[in-house]
Amino acid sequence: EDQGDWRCGVKRVWKQDTMPQEVDVLKISNDDAAFILGKSGRTKEKIARVSGAELDLFEQSLTLEIRGSEAERRRAKKYVECVMAQRVGPVTIDDDSEDDDLTVIQVPTEAVGFVTGSQGNFLRQVEEEWGTLMFFADFRGRGSGREGQTEKLAIFGPRRGRRGAQLKVMAAVETKVPNYFTGDSKPDEDDDQDEWGTKTLVLKPDELSYALGKDGTTRRKLARASGCIMEYVGQVAFICGTMEERVRARTYLKWLLKQRHGSVYVDDLKDRDDVTVVPVPRDAIGYVTGNRGQSLRMVEEESGTFCFVEGGRGESEQLLIFGSVRADREVAERLINNLVNEKMREDNDRRRYDDRDYGRGGDRYDDRRRDDSRDRYGDRGDRRREDSRDRDYRRRSPSRDRYRRDDYDDRRRGDRDYDDRGRDRDYDDRGRRDDYDDRRRDYDDRDRGGYDDRR
Repeated sequence: EDQGDWRCGVKRVWKQDTMPQEVDVLKISNDDAAFILGKSGRTKEKIARVSGAELDLFEQSLTLEIRGSEAERRRAKKYVECVMAQRVGPVTIDDDSEDDDLTVIQVPTEAVGFVTGSQGNFLRQVEEEWGTLMFFADFRGRGSGREGQTEKLAIFGPRRGRRGAQLKVMAAVETKVPNYFTGDSKPDEDDDQDEWGTKTLVLKPDELSYALGKDGTTRRKLARASGCIMEYVGQVAFICGTMEERVRARTYLKWLLKQRHGSVYVDDLKDRDDVTVVPVPRDAIGYVTGNRGQSLRMVEEESGTFCFVEGGRGESEQLLIFGSVRADREVAERLINNLVNEKMREDNDRRRYDDRDYGRGGDRYDDRRRDDSRDRYGDRGDRRREDSRDRDYRRRSPSRDRYRRDDYDDRRRGDRDYDDRGRDRDYDDRGRRDDYDDRRRDYDDRDRGGYDDRR
């Protein structure tokens, strides 16, 4: 059971067998409680994540308890005050804070709405991605800068998260106001000598589209595999992190751009500690990469690595898996081996099926089918060839047609002569029948005359 005592607004709380833990308690209004809690408690969770403290909100007593170290509690109270001030007006921030947890970026007035997004959605997305807390604020103790032309955006959080969120906002501003950060002079972010720093590279338009990828997938892949912060502000690639991370990210980006023109070979492969080599049979490499590299891109997305095929020798090719985390490379290796095994199983099943067909006389059956097809279509082909030869001969010999017409005319004249002879025979037959009838009538008359005389 919790026990504790109050001293100057700070409640000292401890449990049995534990060291005492100090808690700061803030009295808040009902409206402030709803604003601090946020939709589904997201604002309270965000403050706790950025500050490192634990927050408990009691709506019945309207109190907020903050647990943690002194620095964590101090940061949490500062963030809570900013959230409550945002509800009623502009946020004002003191510039004499002890905490190294603030980055300020100047945003041109015409880009403020674009950076904020509809109902603050863009800023909320950046906060979620980088674990930060962001406000447009007024500052005490600082110069006003270009008054009336810009507004100050405060970014709270750890150094890495602040830098990532800052570059995200810079990229958005550069989209709305081109060359605002990268216009007149080359970016002066080349601090390679520092352990933590930024390296910039200016990309050509075709290089930028290739290095960005669809919806930024290629950029995120390189950043995750190298362990570095990578963002494109206009035509400039900002690479942030430790010296080792920056070198790794620049190397990955160089290999990626080389892939547009041909194969990539890694000279120091044996000396690198961020690579896993997977031999892949040549007949399975197309299956592993997939149509237009989709299968390999899925492996990269799932494992957080950077993969490509290096030209190999012999019966296999080398697929290289790059990543700063060994566990991620092991995930990618397992996924690639699964794809290779699937391809081998499919090939084995196809061979067994073909062998069964051969055992049943499949080859002889195919031969019979080919013979039947030749029997069925051979004569027809001969007739086609003969017809074509006749047509060619007629085209080459026009006199042949004339002879054919003469023969045809002769046959027709012969037919007419035959018809004339037939008509003559019919006439002769009719004449003979008439003579016969006359003779029969004369004979009958004579017979009737003799009969009458006898009577």
